Amino acid sequence: HSPANSLELYNLCHASTCNVIEHIIGVLKHHFCILTVPPEYSMHVQAHIPPALTCIHNIIHTWDPVDLEDPEENPESQDMGMSGSVADGVPTNADHDWMSVKWDRITECMWASYIAEWAWRV
Repeated sequence: HSPANSLELYNLCHASTCNVIEHIIGVLKHHFCILTVPPEYSMHVQAHIPPALTCIHNIIHTWDPVDLEDPEENPESQDMGMSGSVADGVPTNADHDWMSVKWDRITECMWASYIAEWAWRV
């Protein structure tokens, strides 16, 4: 079913993006155990770990694809409930207001693009 408004379009795209990201993280966690334990590194170093592991994963996938397994086949390798934080504190009302304006602009642009694409196809 097609989205009826900007909110539905945003939610559809957001859910799809979340699913893709969760799958990618699951694949990386399955193959690289460093992502399943609490980090011992600064946030600056932690920010470089996933992109580096993604590059390594892609190299392995290119040169030795048999080495990579589907994480869905091994449920023990799934998320262990550990998470980190990058915030310096609790968001303020100003932070919420700023993000709300930004979110509104994003949804408006997405909706305008969607309508233009839909009109072009019809």
